[in-house]
Amino acid sequence: MIEVMFGESEGGAMRAAKNYRKPDYHNGATAWFGKKPSKEEFDKMFDGEPVGGDASQVVCLPFLLDMGDISVPVESEYRKNFILNMYTTNQRDDTELSAEYEAAWKRYINEIARLRQFAKQGESIRLWYSDAPYSLCGFYHACSILEKYNCKVSVVKLPSHIRLSDTTLQFFISWGEVEAGKFHQFLDLEKELNVCERKTFASRWLELREENAPLRAMINGTLTGVNEDFYDFVIRKELPEGEIVMARLIGNILGKYRFGVGDWWYANRINRMIALGEIEVVEEREELYRRILKRK
Repeated sequence: MIEVMFGESEGGAMRAAKNYRKPDYHNGATAWFGKKPSKEEFDKMFDGEPVGGDASQVVCLPFLLDMGDISVPVESEYRKNFILNMYTTNQRDDTELSAEYEAAWKRYINEIARLRQFAKQGESIRLWYSDAPYSLCGFYHACSILEKYNCKVSVVKLPSHIRLSDTTLQFFISWGEVEAGKFHQFLDLEKELNVCERKTFASRWLELREENAPLRAMINGTLTGVNEDFYDFVIRKELPEGEIVMARLIGNILGKYRFGVGDWWYANRINRMIALGEIEVVEEREELYRRILKRK
């Protein structure tokens, strides 16, 4: 079974999940901040089962398709530069990171080729997606790739929450929040897509490309094209009267508003608001996220 993920962190977790093994309590490489847990606590923390198969059966397509121009091909220089700018938002000198990303981009493009090859070979393909805008866009894009192939395609959609006990719920926005050993718990949710569904979801990607809004967001359960300032209201809402470190401001937003949007997008919009004179930089720092800000 080929597993398809739409984010870097969830892709890494799924690679570990395919043949998951609990770390060894006594001789493992696990590091701890503070006191090491007891054996019982350790076993509970890392309890899990493998999904089956191996890491080579995982395809990761982390193209952030909820943001930016999608009228151009995903493999384009535009998308490459767009993602690079997002990932280097916190760097003044991004030369080293840019070199690393050049290698990462080649890997991203190769992942699309791998997905097509698996589909051409008739492999069974399982798409793991959620209602996070980047994930849903990635899902629609993947369906557009797979539409012409005669292979089995199934999906596992992340539920909004699961019940851990009679008094405790765990909420999710993306597969990046699921630990490697826990993916197996969601296999019962797998559903095969029929031809009609695959065509419908592929058509939805074409519609989004034709609309080509600057940003795509979930509004009342529907993926909708919006203006690039759509999330700016939460920045204004969380910006205090006094001074605040940029990283703290972004952390407060991420903790309170679970829109499935990464820190880099909020940083990008904060930088835009600084350029427009809406936010003032009180003190510059080497790391942009460490700058001290205040509202004007």
